[in-house]
Order: sequence, then structure tokens, then C-alpha cells
Amino acid sequence: MKGTTMNLFSYILLPLFLGVVIAVIVFVALTGKTLPLINSPRASLIALLVVGMAMCMGGIGQVGASGRWASPLAIAGYLLGAAILFIIISAFTGWKVPFVTGDTQSVAAVGILIAIKYVIGTVSYFFHWL
Repeated sequence: MKGTTMNLFSYILLPLFLGVVIAVIVFVALTGKTLPLINSPRASLIALLVVGMAMCMGGIGQVGASGRWASPLAIAGYLLGAAILFIIISAFTGWKVPFVTGDTQSVAAVGILIAIKYVIGTVSYFFHWL
């Protein structure tokens, strides 16, 4: 049987740190302030995409380590990730998405979905047998 290496740093602490970075990016974008290299809602969406994908590396590794590709929590994570990508792509292409009318609302929606996805990833770490 294959051993798993689900350590606390990769699956809890690093995503938590990146989640704080995402929260700062969302807060700054929603208040209209700027950060270095992140001076617009579209730049915030790119930063959220990059940091969110880095945050997700631990989650997909956790699913692969446990071999639970079809677990309900993993499927929920896949669907949330697809929704996040869809919102980001729609913001850049100009597609109309219900309840998301502008770039600032896209930043807020992506931030909320990332927070939900983080909670699901944390729950799946502690309940990896689901």
C-alpha cells in the first residue's frame, strides 16, 4: 500500500498564509486602494488567480496522496475551482455572468469562493477518509 505524506505545513499552514494574502488583495481591491503591482481590479483578479492556484497545490496533492479523486469534498473543490476560473475568464472577456456585473464584484465573488474552497480543503484534511 502506498504511504501518504499529509503534513501540517503543506496542507494547513501554507494555504492559511496564502489565504491571508488573498484576503488582503480582496480588501484592497474592494476599498479602492492599491498595492505594488496590483493597482486595478483586473490586476487583483490576476493576483488572485496566481495565489489561488498556489494555494490549491496542497489540496490537489492531498487528494492525490489519499487517492480519493471521487470523494464528495474533492468534487466540491473541483466545481468551486471551475467556478472561480469561469468568473475570472468572464471578467476579462466581458461575458455577462448573473450577480457579477463588474470587475470589483468579480474580485469579491472570487474571494468568497476561494474562502469556501479553503474551508472545504481544511475539512478534507481532517476528514480525509470521506
